[in-house]
Amino acid sequence: MKINIAYAPDNKYINQTVVSMTSAVENNKDNDIEFIIMYSELSDESIKKLNSVNGCKLRMLQIDENLFSSLTISHWVTVQAWFRIVLPDMCKDLDKVLYLDCDTLVRGNLKELFSCDLAGKYFAGVKDVWGVNKYVKRLNMKSDVYVNSGMLLFNCEYCRQEHFFDKILEFAKNNEKIIEFCDQDSINKIADEKKLVLNPKFNFMDTWWRGGYYEFEGEEEKQYLEAKENPVIVHLTGPKPAFKGCGNKFTTEWWEYAKKTAIYEELVKDYENSKEPDTRDSFLKQIFSIKNEYKGKTKTKILRILGLKIKLCQNKQK
Repeated sequence: MKINIAYAPDNKYINQTVVSMTSAVENNKDNDIEFIIMYSELSDESIKKLNSVNGCKLRMLQIDENLFSSLTISHWVTVQAWFRIVLPDMCKDLDKVLYLDCDTLVRGNLKELFSCDLAGKYFAGVKDVWGVNKYVKRLNMKSDVYVNSGMLLFNCEYCRQEHFFDKILEFAKNNEKIIEFCDQDSINKIADEKKLVLNPKFNFMDTWWRGGYYEFEGEEEKQYLEAKENPVIVHLTGPKPAFKGCGNKFTTEWWEYAKKTAIYEELVKDYENSKEPDTRDSFLKQIFSIKNEYKGKTKTKILRILGLKIKLCQNKQK
């Protein structure tokens, strides 16, 4: 099967992109893979690293940042976050293309994903792990599902027919005051009821860095927990495996794929030079601390005094 996977890295995220690409190749050797790199500026060294990934084709698409100069940029992302919305128009020869954030790991064969029926849908994606009800309300959406944009399987032809890019630009320009997550908000609002919601195994997000907090219940929680055992695509949200202090359950596996790259020694060196998490106040926390612990939507406030653990209250997140 022909599989096209797109990334939008800058020089800072090239190494993570290379590991993600390598994981995709390793688990899709029976597929014909072409990687599409959307970029504004990349160094010669970065391009060399991308070309070091064997077993695939590489298509480089240079994007003009001025296309997005008037749009909102969230403080934790770069302008490259907007690049994914122009992907269908930049790849007129493709019917489907998978966009992945650079901090992803492909653990399985992508044939099932690329076989999805996207008729009448802009894309397929996975519901975000928290804040969905608030985001849906803030954006005045008809659908009750807000997807995470770190993995999107685009129906390119439908996006082109419906002028997806132009609609997003118009919404983003006219609704700056309500947008919090720049491209992700805009993508969800425009697609609204015209998106296919996938099993979380195609964009699994381990929320270890937020105490394991997620907002799924019932069948959705069951699917999420099942996906956690053997996801096809992992989205490594929060602190990354490439640096000290990452508690993601897939950290060891990420390093196994890193070993297969031409940049492994550089990754090890960067890891060794990274800083340990700040533990200066750990002693004080042993004496006294208050924090939240989560199980699904249920939040429990925990008070610790001299090693004694006390549950203060319990409530459900809305």
